[in-house]
Amino acid sequence: MKSFLMLLFIIFGGIGSCDSAKEAAELKDVKWMLETLNGEKVKLTDSTDKMFIQFDIAEKRVNGRAACNRFFGNFELNDSKLKFSPMGATRMACPDLAKETEFFQMLDKVDSFNLKDNMLSFLSQKEVVATFQKSTEN
Repeated sequence: MKSFLMLLFIIFGGIGSCDSAKEAAELKDVKWMLETLNGEKVKLTDSTDKMFIQFDIAEKRVNGRAACNRFFGNFELNDSKLKFSPMGATRMACPDLAKETEFFQMLDKVDSFNLKDNMLSFLSQKEVVATFQKSTEN
């Protein structure tokens, strides 16, 4: 009986790891465009400005644009758990600086993610704090 339970644990544990490896693979080489932040649709003053994030899975690095400034940092990924290091960023001013500050505060709270139908969600304590759409541009 113990062997049977151990076998089931190994099989189902392996299935979970395949899913997390698949999700990690789907994160890379994609520009994830910010859609919502703390439950609200993101609208910037200049409609041509876009907020986005990109993952380098191999290097465990992340970069992107948060309203005014480019940012960069590290992350840890374990199954669906996700944690960002404090981000470095350029220091330009713009009318959407408050939205940028809100974005960085959100990244500090993220503890997991969900990926479904080309939508990436960041979660904090099981609550969605941001959603991103997979971009067709690189």
